[in-house]
Amino acid sequence: KALKDVDFKEDCSDERERDPQRSCEDNEPEEPKEPRIRETPEDIAFEAIVNTIDFHPKEQIIAAGDVDGDVFVYSYSCVEGDNKELWSSGHHLKSCREVKFSHDGQRLFTVSKDKAVHILDVEKGMLLKRFSKAHSTSINCLLLIDENLFATGDDDGMLKVWDLRKEAAFMELKEHDDYISGIVIDQNKKILLTSSGDGTMGVFNIKRRRLD
Repeated sequence: KALKDVDFKEDCSDERERDPQRSCEDNEPEEPKEPRIRETPEDIAFEAIVNTIDFHPKEQIIAAGDVDGDVFVYSYSCVEGDNKELWSSGHHLKSCREVKFSHDGQRLFTVSKDKAVHILDVEKGMLLKRFSKAHSTSINCLLLIDENLFATGDDDGMLKVWDLRKEAAFMELKEHDDYISGIVIDQNKKILLTSSGDGTMGVFNIKRRRLD
């Protein structure tokens, strides 16, 4: 035991002779540095232009869709270096124009220039449902009404309201001469408003399935 102690001291002495500023304590491993906490999360860079983005309703997760039709889901944090890509999807054949999380955060709805509506599992990134020819032309916007109903608007001004229980649209109205740029609904889930590239707004009663 004593011999080992002497040898260790001699080794440290040799180190000090080569570097007078160095001590035996320099051989001890450094403690890991605390991660830096930022005021905002770090930037997330994408290879293609991003058309649309949406926040998860409950967790620190975002979804983004780009002009190549790809959809990306990231977790984000104010801890430096903690942003993480959870999964990506390339199911759309053309530009993804809107992404929306369901109200419970379990599903992600996407619409595209390829005329399709996709529904994906947020946790696994799996495609749950595809409406491959949801419209006759490119879909431009999307609104989730409740857990069963959603609305879509296309480049020709066609509005459709869908029921997932029937896996079909129960309301189809074309009251615009140009693309539908946005869709909103009132708190009672009855009156749906659309804006359009033709400079007009549409007011639709989804209970009576007509233009008001």
